[in-house]
Amino acid sequence: MPRCRLMNTAAVPRCPLRFGHVFASVETTRRPVSSMFSGRNAHRPRAADPSRLYGRSVVVPGCISNLVTRLMPSAPMTATYRLQLTPEFGFAEVEALVPYFKRLGVSHLYLSPINEARPGSDHGYDVIDHSAVREAFGGREGLESLRETAIEAGLGLVLDFVPNHAGVGPGNEGWQDVLAFGRHSAFAHHFDIDWTPLKPELQDKILLPFLGTTYGAALDDDEITLTYEHGQFYAAYYEHRFALSPRTYPQILDALLPNYERTDAYFDLQELRDAFADLDPVSRERALALCRRLDAVDVPFDADTLNTSFGRSDLHTLFEQQHWRLAYWKTAGREINYRRFFTINDLVGLRMEDEDVFWGAHRLLGDLLAEDGVDGVRIDHIDGLFDPHEYLDRLQDLGADRIWVEKILAPGETLPDGWPVDGTTGYDFLNDAMGVLLHDDGEEDLSRAYRRAVPDAPSFEESVYDSKSLIIEQTLTSELARLAYELDRLSEADYHTRDVTLAALREALKEVVAAFDRYRTFLPHEEDEAREVVQEALHRALQRNPAAEPTVFEFVERAILGELREDLQDDQRAWVGRFQQYTGPVAAKGIEDTAFYRYHRLTALNEVGGEPSTFGVHDHGFHARNRYRARQYPEALLTTATHDHKRGADVRMRLLALAELPSQWSEVVQNLDAIAASYSNPEGLQGPSNNDCYLFYQTLAALWCDAHGTPRNAEGREALADRLWDYMEKAVREAKQQTSWINPNTDYESDLEAVVRGVTTDEDTPDVLNDLAVQLAEAGFANRLSQLALKGTAPGVPDVYRGTERADLSLVDPDNRRPVDWNDQKAALDGVAPLLDPPTPDAVRDLFAAPDPQAYLYLTARLLRWRDAHPDLTAAETYLDLEPEGPGADDWLAFARLTGRPDAPDDALLTVVARNPLTRDHDAAATLPLPDGLSDHTWTDVLTGASLEIGDALDLSTLPTAQGAVLSTT
Repeated sequence: MPRCRLMNTAAVPRCPLRFGHVFASVETTRRPVSSMFSGRNAHRPRAADPSRLYGRSVVVPGCISNLVTRLMPSAPMTATYRLQLTPEFGFAEVEALVPYFKRLGVSHLYLSPINEARPGSDHGYDVIDHSAVREAFGGREGLESLRETAIEAGLGLVLDFVPNHAGVGPGNEGWQDVLAFGRHSAFAHHFDIDWTPLKPELQDKILLPFLGTTYGAALDDDEITLTYEHGQFYAAYYEHRFALSPRTYPQILDALLPNYERTDAYFDLQELRDAFADLDPVSRERALALCRRLDAVDVPFDADTLNTSFGRSDLHTLFEQQHWRLAYWKTAGREINYRRFFTINDLVGLRMEDEDVFWGAHRLLGDLLAEDGVDGVRIDHIDGLFDPHEYLDRLQDLGADRIWVEKILAPGETLPDGWPVDGTTGYDFLNDAMGVLLHDDGEEDLSRAYRRAVPDAPSFEESVYDSKSLIIEQTLTSELARLAYELDRLSEADYHTRDVTLAALREALKEVVAAFDRYRTFLPHEEDEAREVVQEALHRALQRNPAAEPTVFEFVERAILGELREDLQDDQRAWVGRFQQYTGPVAAKGIEDTAFYRYHRLTALNEVGGEPSTFGVHDHGFHARNRYRARQYPEALLTTATHDHKRGADVRMRLLALAELPSQWSEVVQNLDAIAASYSNPEGLQGPSNNDCYLFYQTLAALWCDAHGTPRNAEGREALADRLWDYMEKAVREAKQQTSWINPNTDYESDLEAVVRGVTTDEDTPDVLNDLAVQLAEAGFANRLSQLALKGTAPGVPDVYRGTERADLSLVDPDNRRPVDWNDQKAALDGVAPLLDPPTPDAVRDLFAAPDPQAYLYLTARLLRWRDAHPDLTAAETYLDLEPEGPGADDWLAFARLTGRPDAPDDALLTVVARNPLTRDHDAAATLPLPDGLSDHTWTDVLTGASLEIGDALDLSTLPTAQGAVLSTT
């Protein structure tokens, strides 16, 4: 059936499309869009289908008449290239690199957020205007030029969109309007603000926790001043600006008028002063008109005049009458009354559940999606939205053909059935493709090595519970208090539950949230799964609190699952939505940003979306998820690096090899401890903890060798020490055990810095570390080649994070966001070009023989180009997991993709990768039996160009390279 796609080229925020009311016209088809699709994800396109058709017209009864469909089908999607835009690297710079991306073999450029963000932002996730393209990148004109150049090269664009939150500050006009007019602002419903918080002093006010010291100290030190711009007055604090209520302008004008008694402006100012005094709270439009009149008065209102006219007590009196309350930033955890992105005070939550807010924020996106060459959108932090199902349905109505969601999936969790998406952004694959290469026989010995070095190390489960509890009590306390209070109101409304106390509810909620095994549930959808998740969390919470009153937890369960009295359902649904928006930030801050920095058995596994307590991924689990992805999400992204990763691919792959060398690693740790002792505790202070040192040692071992596997020289170690200290300072503050961002322990940090720098540059460290580090580098190189082969051939769409097509020895941000040397990248691609078409076995074997970043680039380009030439096979739904046999069988992983019937395929792809490079018996005679339909074929190795005649089994010792092969019948 031809597919239709809605394209909203008009900005229509007040006439929302409803999915069941939209009709599509494709030739003679005219029926509700929602009835045109059936089955899970049936409405999502198959990957790389070049014959996609779109309807020629769309009819929306009584609503929108100027919706159109674009004329050009979406480009087949075979690979994406993730680009991190910055003011220094904008659209023009990307456009100049289009030939490079085309040569590399990608089909789409995947851009970081392009909307107008706060000045100087180097990531773009602090959007201040969703309706504008960021001028620092080149604006709409620059984006249009990039789009046209990409189309000419046969490339499409994927946009990154941030619906959950916005950046606050001077540039966000909607936010400033709310500061000026409070609940009566035309934008008040855009932001997720609690106007009736528990603290009486904050009723109808917004807490603004942006002061670097206490409010009183900031006022006394004249750090908070008044400023004037375009007819409006503001409070200013360094780079911050807070709009004052026009109803309070008379106080300012009263203080200023004596300065203008002998000027022509005096009577105009006096008249305006009286007019402002007559304003009532709801007179927003009249107030803005008066501000325009004030702007027209020829008076500069310079800063000196403004601030010399007001004493500190006068300023305080003025500020007390505003719709906001300035506060020390540390008060946010317990008193903030707007939803944030996690715990970031200057990123305010948006109410995308409101249709007016949705359409207003998505105007520009709808226009862009209607243009040829803009083929999909990535949705940031989908878990933060009140109702992701409803949001995604609206996004599809907007015209989004392809949608990916940034979603962290717990073990065993899948995307909700009803989501009209193409998959996740790839964290799940990142962890699968790492875990399946881990030598799981080393788990016991590596666990023993960790316990020997850190005897008091808790389990990962204990670390998660403690970390989430800490986050709840320290930085997300205000949100919990609101949830507990609202739940208490619900309990008071029913005489059966009114004896449940507020304190008991707060404690129960804290324990349940800490026990949640995933980011969130999606009620009122996915009810069966949500019930299982909630009941399991309650069970774990009660196990931890055997003395707790069970009836309190029973009431919490009923409230979450919607089992309260019918007349309470509206309030209950609103409460559940907020509860579900709360569990995600607790999980993110508690696990990724705390527990991951406390538990260090094997830090490669401490990756976004990872589960460090699970030592590796079994083959059957890896294959099962590949089959599921091939069937349900053939265009899901497959990533091995992102702007948010904790460690780059080479770092992780090197660390995996510790599982093959646990005894040698344990000995190295003891020797490093001895060196560290000479730098620690210089003044009798407590030295760095064993646990922090263990994290440092792993990071040091992974980075000790350069990208070519060579130990760094003295100059290189000095530079490495700087990077390692930057990393360790962040790591120990995130761990929140010895020091923290909120309360830095400078003595502890100074001692740790001495150890980090001392051990890294000590003349004895090479003798201790060189042998192990070289083995890690060699094994990491082999592991990464295997991972790249998996990424290039598994079901889904490979995603390359900028610059990581070569070596990726980066650490967590900002280390992983350092500028890329694009001239070097282009020269490197020129260097491997002679090998690409056609490759020769000997040349490729030589390239794969020792660590070399060129090998990664070659393998990436070779596979991406092959994918581009064979979109049907790389999008094939049929996936076969194959099981090697014989001696050394566990050292291999294999699967097949094919089109046509499994017993008589039209084309087939066979991937075989080696693992366990340090413990593998390279002379072992493992074989790979092939099923009917794959046996007795002539195969071509995509990597080397070698031709292989294979009967009913493949002798793995005959593969063209020791790393494996990617064999094709085409």
